[in-house]
Amino acid sequence: MPERSLQRILVALDASAHGRAALEAAVILAADLQADLLGLFVEDANLLRLAALPFTRTAHWGPGQEEPMDERRMARVLRAEAEQLRRLFAAEAGRLHVRCTFEVIRGPVDEALLAAAERVDLVVMGAAGRNPMTGAGLGSTARAMARSAPRSVAFLSPGSRPGRPVVTFYDGAGEAERALTLAGRLAREDGQNLVVLIPRPLAGPEGALDREVEDRLAREGLRARLRHVSGGDAEGLAREVRAVNGRLLVLRAGHPLCEASSLATLLARAGCPVVIAR
Repeated sequence: MPERSLQRILVALDASAHGRAALEAAVILAADLQADLLGLFVEDANLLRLAALPFTRTAHWGPGQEEPMDERRMARVLRAEAEQLRRLFAAEAGRLHVRCTFEVIRGPVDEALLAAAERVDLVVMGAAGRNPMTGAGLGSTARAMARSAPRSVAFLSPGSRPGRPVVTFYDGAGEAERALTLAGRLAREDGQNLVVLIPRPLAGPEGALDREVEDRLAREGLRARLRHVSGGDAEGLAREVRAVNGRLLVLRAGHPLCEASSLATLLARAGCPVVIAR
């Protein structure tokens, strides 16, 4: 099995409800795994460029509440947001005695997070950011990380927190082994904390895939509850996760359900964070 441990976790910080959910989850995971936590705030270079345009305005609620915005003012706004998040990050990490570091960098958000992910073992982020147009779907940065992140990524929606049991879907393909390993490490304890869903058409009458899962877990001293499932769409998988009271879902990178629309459905319907394992 792949042997990447979970020693360093990165949380992408912003002031949105999704960002707050990501922070809370990252602190819980870091405390549980005794991992170091890196909090990263990106001063969005695209916002600064937009603010430099002569027609840019800042709108507030209420009549006549519109002000000009320039690059220097936007920079001050971002610095203030970074300081607010630094204090919140330190307070949350301190509450659970998590070793932590806070960084501020400037650049395109997607590029900055993809580069920072190279330095850690797991990235935790909100499924959407500050853009109100995102709605219930994934934000552009979340889509970029789901598609291209070099490390495992956990996606959070407001109101969801990681916990146990951990659920993973094992079909024996691609990165399924890595997903199984990661799920086992997140479950950590006895077999009641890990549920492995196996697609019924692949299970076979001889239970070959069942034995493969059991053998792989046994090498790490773990056991799991195995559950054969039918269907492979997002709605069906979400129902299975809810049926076992799953608190964290781990999928292999490259699985069709890691596509943006399906991932958004899982986050909305399963009621728990979703991790793409790499």
